[in-house]
Amino acid sequence: MKKSVYSLMLFDEIVEKVDELAYINNTNRSQLINDILAEHIGLITPEQKIQRVLEQLDRNFSDTLSVSQVSSNSSIQFGKSIKYKYRPKVRYSYEFVTKQGKKYAVLKVSSRTKSEALNECFDDFFSKIEAIEKRNHTIRKSKVQNETNHKFVREFSREAQITNDVPHITQVLTDYLKMIDFAMNYYFDSIDIKDKDENLQKIYWEYYKPALKYSGRLLEDIKEDQ
Repeated sequence: MKKSVYSLMLFDEIVEKVDELAYINNTNRSQLINDILAEHIGLITPEQKIQRVLEQLDRNFSDTLSVSQVSSNSSIQFGKSIKYKYRPKVRYSYEFVTKQGKKYAVLKVSSRTKSEALNECFDDFFSKIEAIEKRNHTIRKSKVQNETNHKFVREFSREAQITNDVPHITQVLTDYLKMIDFAMNYYFDSIDIKDKDENLQKIYWEYYKPALKYSGRLLEDIKEDQ
């Protein structure tokens, strides 16, 4: 949807009430009016669609991950502890970004640990997931990136673009994060096992392939994007 600037004549009392509601809902006047009008005439704005996705993700992970923060129409963060010595914490976050006129979800996985040994494990785990993605041609190279050490970034510029419907976006994001979470649990539970690649590959397909099927993006279709 394209946005434009319009001038409206409104009663001051209405604007005051709108501002109060906007503050309560952690949004601004223009966005709230836009949402109210869209709902009244039966349209769903991109912001409303994102909010529905975030709410559904919250429900989908309510029994496995703890939600640490939800930003209205923008992002959601999950926290978890890893079974590794002093149980360090990891943060998963889905953020909706806009690039080249497209709005889509980005997953970021990070840990604030200062342990050099643990950071090496994180880097190794992220590298293995990237290798699986590239080896199976499930994404373009640019969509997986370690912007800094010990941090994993995955873009869903097509699978979770806001032009898709809410169930589609939610399915893809849920299955992918379940895959990452289960794979990370396995990796750290098997920290002394040298060759984990085959099992990580199985975990990847077991958890994420249903989402690819749901979106109609089987391996043959994905390869055409390369």
